[in-house]
Amino acid sequence: MKPIRLQIKKRITNQSSCGYSFESAVYINGQKLGHGVTGLNLSMPAGAKPKLTIECVPDEIDIDLPIDDLQTILKKKDRK
Repeated sequence: MKPIRLQIKKRITNQSSCGYSFESAVYINGQKLGHGVTGLNLSMPAGAKPKLTIECVPDEIDIDLPIDDLQTILKKKDRK
């Protein structure tokens, strides 16, 4: 399995202040995350593997599953 690499780089801006998320570029395995990303959460508890959660608003959703399978997946998720 290919490892997942997270990179966060400061973008070059004209502003002298720093720390705003719009001044950062986020990459997963070298691919820049685009305009739909609304949040990132990186959890790094001691003694455990880091966990990255990406929140986004997709422009399009393409699901290649029969509707019954999709409904089963959504029902299982709702129970959790």
